[in-house]
Amino acid sequence: MSQLYLTFDAVQNQLEQRRKYITAPKIHLFTNVLFCADCGTGMWFRSNRDGYICGAYARHGKKACTAHTIKEDFLKETILNDIKSLIHQMDKEQYIKKMERKSKSTKSDSQKQINKINKQMDVLKNRKRKFINLLADGIITHEEYQESIEVTNKYLTKLMEQKNELLSLMESEDVIETIEKLKKELLQFLNFDELTEDILHRLINRIEVKEDGTPIIHYRFTTPKIE
Repeated sequence: MSQLYLTFDAVQNQLEQRRKYITAPKIHLFTNVLFCADCGTGMWFRSNRDGYICGAYARHGKKACTAHTIKEDFLKETILNDIKSLIHQMDKEQYIKKMERKSKSTKSDSQKQINKINKQMDVLKNRKRKFINLLADGIITHEEYQESIEVTNKYLTKLMEQKNELLSLMESEDVIETIEKLKKELLQFLNFDELTEDILHRLINRIEVKEDGTPIIHYRFTTPKIE
C-alpha cells in the first residue's frame, strides 16, 4: 500500500515540475488572431523567439503538434506589403474595369432573383383573391379562410424581406464608391507608424500558420485579383 502512495506522489511531483517549466502564453499583438493551420490551436507568443509557436506544441510537445514558428516582425511586414500591393492594384484601370464587370454581374443576378420573387408574390396575391371567392361561395369556412390567409401572408412577408435585401445590395453596388472607401481605410493603416490591435482587428479576421511558417491571412475585405 505504501508503495502505491509513493508512486502517486512521485507522479504528482513530476506534473508539478512540468507545470513550472510551461510558461503561460503572453498576451501579444496577434493573440486570439493567430492559429495553427493543422491543429487549430491558438499560437503562443514567445519573447525568446521574437514570435509565436503552436499552443498545443508549447504545452504537450511533438506528440500534439509541431512548432509552426513565425516571427512577429515577419507577420507585420507581410500585412504591410499586402496592403501596399492592394492599394497599388486599386489605382490600375484594369482593376476598376474588373470590379465594374463583377458589379454588373451581381446586379444582373440580383435582378433575376427579384423578378422571380415578384412572380411568386403575384401567385400568392391571386391565391388570396381566390380564397375570398371560396369564402363568399361557402366552399370554405371563415376559420379555413383565416388560416389560409395567415399562411399566405407569412410567405409574402418572407418574400418581401428577400426582395428588400436584394434591392439594398443593388443600391450598394457603387463600384467607385466602394473602392474609394476601402482605399481610404487602407491608407489610414499605412499612415500609422505601428500596427495597433484596433487596426489589426479591423483589417484581419484570422491568420493561420502552416508547418513551414507560411501565414494564411483571412482579411475582412474581399477584392478580385487581376489575372
